[in-house]
Amino acid sequence: MIQARWLWFAIAILMLVVAWPISERLSLDRSLERMFPKNDSDRIEFQRVEQRFGVSQFLVFAYRDGELWAQDGSGIDRAMQWRKQIEQTPGVAYALDLSRVDEMLTTLRGPSGFLGALAGVKNKRPLLDSSNNLARQYRDLFTGQTHAADTDLVAIGVLLDKARSDEIKPERTLAELRGLANSAPGGLLVGHVAMVDEGFREIELDGNRLGIYSTISLTALMLLGFRSIRWTLIVVAVVQWSLVITRAILVLLDWELTMVSSMLSSIVMVVGVATTLHWMFGYQKEYDARSSQIDPRIRAQDALSASMNNLWQPILWAVITDAIGFASLALSRVGPVQDYGCMMAIACGVVLLGIFWLVPTLALLPLGWLPLGMDSGYALGSVPGETWIRRLLGRLLDTVCKNRMAVISTALILFLLGLMGSIRLQVETDFLKNFQANSPIAQAYRAVETELGGAGIWDVMVPAPMPITEEYFDRVVQMEKELLGIEVPAKDPGGERLSLTSALSLADTDRVARNASVLRMVPIEARLLGMKQTMGKFFETLLSESSSTDPSRAKRALRVMLRSKERSDSEQKMELIRQVRKVVERYSAEFGSSSTNDTAVTGYYVLLTKLVEHVVADQWKSFLVAALGIGFAMTIALRSFKLALVAMVPAILPSLVVLGVLGLLGIRMNLGAAMIAAVSMGLGVDSSLHYLFRYRQERASSVIEALRCSQGETGMAVLMATLALVLGFGSMASSAFLPTVAFGTLAAWTMLGGLIGNLCLLPALVTWLEGPESKHARAEHATE
Repeated sequence: MIQARWLWFAIAILMLVVAWPISERLSLDRSLERMFPKNDSDRIEFQRVEQRFGVSQFLVFAYRDGELWAQDGSGIDRAMQWRKQIEQTPGVAYALDLSRVDEMLTTLRGPSGFLGALAGVKNKRPLLDSSNNLARQYRDLFTGQTHAADTDLVAIGVLLDKARSDEIKPERTLAELRGLANSAPGGLLVGHVAMVDEGFREIELDGNRLGIYSTISLTALMLLGFRSIRWTLIVVAVVQWSLVITRAILVLLDWELTMVSSMLSSIVMVVGVATTLHWMFGYQKEYDARSSQIDPRIRAQDALSASMNNLWQPILWAVITDAIGFASLALSRVGPVQDYGCMMAIACGVVLLGIFWLVPTLALLPLGWLPLGMDSGYALGSVPGETWIRRLLGRLLDTVCKNRMAVISTALILFLLGLMGSIRLQVETDFLKNFQANSPIAQAYRAVETELGGAGIWDVMVPAPMPITEEYFDRVVQMEKELLGIEVPAKDPGGERLSLTSALSLADTDRVARNASVLRMVPIEARLLGMKQTMGKFFETLLSESSSTDPSRAKRALRVMLRSKERSDSEQKMELIRQVRKVVERYSAEFGSSSTNDTAVTGYYVLLTKLVEHVVADQWKSFLVAALGIGFAMTIALRSFKLALVAMVPAILPSLVVLGVLGLLGIRMNLGAAMIAAVSMGLGVDSSLHYLFRYRQERASSVIEALRCSQGETGMAVLMATLALVLGFGSMASSAFLPTVAFGTLAAWTMLGGLIGNLCLLPALVTWLEGPESKHARAEHATE
């Protein structure tokens, strides 16, 4: 590898030139249903409803107006003015507000209203007329849809023009609507498209910010720790090359970044720095040992060659175990977690190639004309306080070996506590808590949750006959009443019961319309035609015509909009979904449903609840597979099943303890925390691997002497590599996306726990497992 370094370097540069333009095409997948595998039944059901009704194209524009119900009609007029501005926005198909409801009621006044207008009598707006019973019913019906019941929040339903999405990009439409909302008093914009656009826009910015933070912090560590510009630039080059190649590979595989992929840059930086650090320490040792050589370039080449011969195996196996830890996440049923695991497994392999292809050439490149320090940057400086740290590590080893049973007993107690806490883990069911509380998206949905009847949005699809009858609508209303009567008791005593807060469909609108004397005698299909003219394209989101050309198979589909509170226990949510489905399936059979394609209970509430359901179960499955895979790899690498088991303990224990603490403290687990166990084990076992490789090389002497050698030399590299990991993961705490914060923070704590495990528990287990030391070592130890 050293002799052919220019060939490998040329290949790496050629790959970079080819991959660079390809990598720029990597995009962020902005669909929430993408969080589920393609064959997932909940995703398929959601897409079926989306295809029939286009529910994802619906938004809610809201603002504050304390004078909405002013008797002079100025509040209704302001709603109309905002609606007209919204409808003038390119890409908007239709908007529904209180003024449209008022216009519809005006047409229902009949001859008396017409004659009054001819006589010059100024009639009140119907919605403001307290004596108008029909208007009062419509006002109550649209509470939670066009206005809040008890606050000054006014809502306008906005339907985007899906047919013109190629001509007018949704991002442009959303940007204009968001600007309009910012100009309105207390304005906000919510809905699937808005949440996805704004939330993922934050995540995309987050990824760039995290990449910069981790680069700065880890570069500072390299400069302060080793005072070597050359090796700092080497690490940056390896990481950036790996990122470009990884992104290009993802593009070629037709993959896109997902919700948790904003961590890609940071994790590649962390893996690259931690792996390179071990080579740096090995190189530094060999370089210092060749002080008699005069030519620094030959000295560096010999040192690099010797260090590579000693370290290529642990470096190789360390990256393999990293990849196994990430790849185990592919077993998850949560789309972003699954994709992230596959992406990072690929990235680990690319980092390995980057290290072996770039480091030899860059480490030996003649750069005497640059101010790189002593020996043209070939030499590495000592870590500040290195002598004192090595002495401290030696004393720590002696203490551990003398008290190994106490150390092992403490680890066993921590294992049991971690196991107990992990069983009590609870999952965060409020999806909005994935974002910072002061973020625009969280503030907007908080208003919907508290003022418009709940942020939990459901969509129910049931078959509708052709033609529709009043009896059918009456049964739909009865179904809605039964759904609203469902109550799920709280899991804990004193907790709040969970139920649906509202149900709305065309059946409710027609039921109220029948109270008007003008409409009572009009056939129902004629009433529906009138609603269609009044509601415009919004009508199509409530009643879908059949897509079949065969009259015998022609069926309509009716959409019922449900709402519920988002913030509740996951078990409550699952039970509510089960009971709603049970009721809907019973009524659908009565409505003539002949297949599951005619009926659906879906929406973002259902999708996100199912997502939460998968999180914990998938975590333990990934953790188990990662443990088995890493254990198998370690057995091959160390050629010892016993040493592989020993190496796994310091890697598994910190993850279990961290998760146990979350469970014992009642801290709920989000998507980021769900990935921590498998990933941390893969990264944490690297240090154990390097430690035991060095121990095995020195095993010709006594166990204690071999451990002293490993503790003194590898322990220093383990310490610096862990510091790099902690800094890299710690930079994620600045993220706006809370799963990223959780992942980074918990990973940093897990890495610190792994450091303690490798420096204390690992030697204790080795001395306990390997048996007594040699007679010579015992005699020498006794004389001390």
